[in-house]
Amino acid sequence: MTQAPSTIRPAATVILVRDSGEDIEVLLVQRTHGASFAEGAYVFPGGAVDASDFSVARSGHCHGLDDAAASRMLDVERDGLAHWVAAIRECFEEAGLLLACDVGGALIDPQARTSISDLAQSRKNLIAGQQTLAELCDTHKLRLAADRLLYFSHWIAPPIAPRRFNTRFFIAAAPSS
Repeated sequence: MTQAPSTIRPAATVILVRDSGEDIEVLLVQRTHGASFAEGAYVFPGGAVDASDFSVARSGHCHGLDDAAASRMLDVERDGLAHWVAAIRECFEEAGLLLACDVGGALIDPQARTSISDLAQSRKNLIAGQQTLAELCDTHKLRLAADRLLYFSHWIAPPIAPRRFNTRFFIAAAPSS
């Protein structure tokens, strides 16, 4: 049975790349073997756009991109910036890499931060639903580096797929590690 387009969940995925000096490296994460969909598969970090992503996009926690510009890029009327937020959130939740900057716009270096354990705890709290992404940004005085994600592609899973997603793909340079 084919789902109507309005029931297809919006999703966002980020393709993280870095130049190792010899090759271009691409980050993939392995889905758990207990996952209800694509168990054990290697995938780019990403997932569904959550209701909280819309509120974070509207809260001023994004750097270098506003909703009007993001929506134009995605060819949607409004709330396009929520896809950038979802991609950043999913990357942090799934891979532990936070694409964020300080209030001046400088990308954070997770290894140079004095509060690495605080950021790791915030990630655990975010995954557990004990903290929102907006609260994480406020606590650490960060803004999401939306301007560092380049909109790359838009795929909608075919009607025969067991789960359908309307996925926006972004590409970004991986933070140093």
